[in-house]
Amino acid sequence: MSEESASIESIEEKKATVTETAGVNSPSASNPTFSRQDTVFSTTSSTSPAQPAHGYPALAHLVGHEPGFAIFRRFGALNAKLLLYMQAELVQLEQELSDLEHSNSTYSSTPPSLQHNVSTLMHAPPNTPAAKQWSLIQHLNSKIRDYNKLILEHEQLYKLPPPSPSEFENLWNFLHGPDTGGNWLQHPESSIWATDPTTGKAIAPDLVALSSPPFPTDPFTTWFFQRFHPWLHSHLPSFLLPATSPDGSYEYSDASLNRFVNNVITVISSLLPTASIFALYYIRSTTWRLVFILGFGVVFSGALAVFTGARRVEVFAAAVALASVQVVFVGINVQ
Repeated sequence: MSEESASIESIEEKKATVTETAGVNSPSASNPTFSRQDTVFSTTSSTSPAQPAHGYPALAHLVGHEPGFAIFRRFGALNAKLLLYMQAELVQLEQELSDLEHSNSTYSSTPPSLQHNVSTLMHAPPNTPAAKQWSLIQHLNSKIRDYNKLILEHEQLYKLPPPSPSEFENLWNFLHGPDTGGNWLQHPESSIWATDPTTGKAIAPDLVALSSPPFPTDPFTTWFFQRFHPWLHSHLPSFLLPATSPDGSYEYSDASLNRFVNNVITVISSLLPTASIFALYYIRSTTWRLVFILGFGVVFSGALAVFTGARRVEVFAAAVALASVQVVFVGINVQ
C-alpha cells in the first residue's frame, strides 16, 4: 500500500512539473508584456496589429502617419538610362519601318496601293513583305506607348520637390537612432538615405518628397521652420519642451508654428507702411524725403520677397503703389 502511494505521488509531481513548464513556454499563457531593446515599440502581443514589426513595417507605419517622412529616390539616372535605351530601340525600329515602306513600294509583286490603303496591309497574306510591315507597325505601337508613358512619368517625377533638411534629418534619426533599433539597413539599401559624414547632407542627389511642406515656402517661413526652430529647441530649458512621443522624440504642432509665423508677418506688414508715413512726417528736408523714399522702397521690396511668396511683377506693383502714396509728402512743407 505504501509503494502504491509513493507511485501516485511521483506521477502527480511529474504532472505538476509538466504543467509548470507548459505554462512558461506556451504562447497562450497569460501573454506577458515585453519590451524590445532594438525598437521603440512595446506591446502585449508579438502579433498586435497596432504596433508594426521592427524594420520596413515600422518605417512604412511612420511614413503612412507622417507624410513629411515620405522621402524616396527618383532614380533619375536609371530612368534616363531606360529612356535612352527605349529611344534608341525606337529609332532602330523607325528606320526599319522606313526601309520596309520604300522596299514594298518598289516591290514588283506588291500591289501599287500597298502604301495608300491600310486594309491592304491588314489583310496581307502571311510571310509577305506587306505582312511584315504591318507586324512591325503593331510592334512599334506597343513600344512607343511604353516610351510615351515613361517619359511623361519622368516629367512628373522632376516636378516633385526635394525633401526639407529637417524632415530628412528626422527620417535619418528614425533609421539610425538607438531608440529605433540603430542602423538596421543593409548594403545596398543603406545607400538610399545615406549621408555625408562631414556635412550631414544626403549623398543621393535625386531624393524627392511626395508631400508638400506643411508651411508656405517663402524664405522667412522656410528659415523659421528649418533653421531657427531647431536652434531654438536646442537652447530651450527642459521644462519648456513639449511632451515626448513614444519613440523619445519631441513633437510640435505645425499648425501652431505656422499660425505664429503668420501673426509675425501680419504685424510686420502692418507696421512697414505706417512707419514710413511717420518718418516722412518728421523729415523736413525735401531732399532727405526723396532719399528716404528711395531707401524705404528697397526695404519694402526686400520684405515682400522675404516674407511672402510674391512674384516679381507683384513686388514691382506693390513698390509702385507705395511710392505713389509716399510722393504726396514730398510737396508738403512741415513748419
